[in-house]
Amino acid sequence: MKNKIAVFLVLIMSVSTVSVAQILTPAKWTVELSKKDIKVGDVIDVVFKAKIDKSWHVYSNDFDPELGPILIEFDFEDDASYDRVGKVKPINAKKKYDKIWEGDVSYFENTAEMRQQIKVKSLPLHVEGTFDFQTCSDQTGQCVMGDDEFDLNYPNK
Repeated sequence: MKNKIAVFLVLIMSVSTVSVAQILTPAKWTVELSKKDIKVGDVIDVVFKAKIDKSWHVYSNDFDPELGPILIEFDFEDDASYDRVGKVKPINAKKKYDKIWEGDVSYFENTAEMRQQIKVKSLPLHVEGTFDFQTCSDQTGQCVMGDDEFDLNYPNK
């Protein structure tokens, strides 16, 4: 009987460990350049797109960061081949008053798109960096941090 209890406890503990070890990735990102044929002097966009799992949302970057949710933040590596024009802009983010945070937030559901304009100064073009974001569940209230990196080259290496 003691062996059965010990085996049962080991099974329960291993199942618990596996479920805790799962990494949630409710937002999957792609990054691309807005044009396929690029010349020096062009102003183009770096396009960040995400597919967001059902009942999850990603916070945007265009509301008061003091409210509480973590805004998506982009970090571009400096490179002589381009200059950034303005800031990363959300495309069609939803806006609402959030009772929990007691303020107006903007966010994405199902899909997200953010764009950074750049001016091409020389070829080959090399745009590299990272971004951090927060994805939250509308059902459970659970939030997970995410990060990703991008490395774009034109012409492709």
